[in-house]
Amino acid sequence: MMNKTTPKAAAASPTRRPPPSPKETETAPPRAPVRAPSRSSLIIDLMRTKTGETAQTLAAAVGWQVHSVRGFISGTLKKRADLELITAKVDGVTRYAIRDVAATSE
Repeated sequence: MMNKTTPKAAAASPTRRPPPSPKETETAPPRAPVRAPSRSSLIIDLMRTKTGETAQTLAAAVGWQVHSVRGFISGTLKKRADLELITAKVDGVTRYAIRDVAATSE
């Protein structure tokens, strides 16, 4: 037995939308695409805090393994000319922080 869709049911289908009226298209402002922050920028933002963050905290924030976070810090962040990397061992745990070189040179 086949189900037949009635014209009334087809018109009420959520997959069909009427085209926007000219008034709607004229008044609607253009939408800029919203992008989620990258994992790199999230790590950098977390490391800019005064006390810095641990590798475990950074790994949990971005969903990486701890060794990947340490590799990112030593491989990518140390090569960036405008960032100064600060590492400090506090209570047996290494904390990583970033200080802007431009802010400290003024």
